[in-house]
Amino acid sequence: MKRRTSIAWIALSLSLTGAAACSDADVAGVYTAQLTNRSDGCSLGLTNGENVSAGFTVNQSGGDVTLVVEGLPGVFVAAQLGTNTFTGGVDGDDISLQVTGTAQRTVMSCKYTVNGKIKASLDGDAMSGRVEYRAATNGNADCGSREDCVTVQDFNATRPPPAE
Repeated sequence: MKRRTSIAWIALSLSLTGAAACSDADVAGVYTAQLTNRSDGCSLGLTNGENVSAGFTVNQSGGDVTLVVEGLPGVFVAAQLGTNTFTGGVDGDDISLQVTGTAQRTVMSCKYTVNGKIKASLDGDAMSGRVEYRAATNGNADCGSREDCVTVQDFNATRPPPAE
């Protein structure tokens, strides 16, 4: 009985080790995206329910990922955040990226920037996920609703399949 238990334990340990060794997805590429504005709680000028097309390029080095928003949407993102480049990583098929905003804004005594976060998943050559923008304020009472605001866009994107 002890021998069977030991063999079963070794087999389980080997299978768990193999599961933990799964590699990260190759998320690099040039994507075409369709974004849907879900809410504009931070008053960034988005229209709820509106669809927007955007392009972005993803570069990857191991588990490190950089996403650059291209064209007019990139100009919008840079105006809001201070940059159009998100950085982060990939874990399996899941991508997590962020930007700490540097574009300073002032409303009365409220000073704030806007931070961005992207959470997405890759399925083959299709990526889907969510972009969130949140204000980071100085905590002044004039900040009001900006204190806990969130602006949300959902997206679906595709890239051409890699050349063989």
